[in-house]
Amino acid sequence: MLDHVVFAASAFMAQILTNLDNLAALLALMLVSGPRRAVTGFLLAQMIVISAALLLALGVDDVVPHWAGYLGVFPLTLGLFGVVRQYRGTGSETDPHISPSASTLVTMMLFISLSMDTFAVLAPLLADSAPSFRVAGVIGASLAALGLAFLGFLGARTPVMTGGLARRLEKLVPYVMICAGIYILSNSWTDAI
Repeated sequence: MLDHVVFAASAFMAQILTNLDNLAALLALMLVSGPRRAVTGFLLAQMIVISAALLLALGVDDVVPHWAGYLGVFPLTLGLFGVVRQYRGTGSETDPHISPSASTLVTMMLFISLSMDTFAVLAPLLADSAPSFRVAGVIGASLAALGLAFLGFLGARTPVMTGGLARRLEKLVPYVMICAGIYILSNSWTDAI
């Protein structure tokens, strides 16, 4: 039981740390297009990303069960590229722009496009886990998405969350992806090779 709670907590933290860019966009969109549309789009996007990660995990497990651990190469590589981009100073500092009259579908598509790093971390993490741990991971990631939406509601009223704090926390994302990739590669069938 404790193992499942720890795994859910790791999926929770991965979801939080890879969605800091989404949180910044959520805060901006709440100010522009209203909280209901922004939060609905955010939560729908997170449900799609978490579901897609679970479906990929189930598909990989059924098709090539002993190769699922090699999916850890993707977050590891993306994390290394992110670190290199940070040191070179070529990261994007601009916030995504969306019209105030944009529909919930457009808002959801924006959040899906910002969630590829979450998918790259969550899919291998779930693929390299036993079925009961997948359930715990999905629960942890879903609770994190709900927590981010709630934090977005609170943060829209607090200027602390819209400034430099979110940008500083965003710099942790490549390191989280590297750690997730190493964890997936080392805690799988691949560590027997």
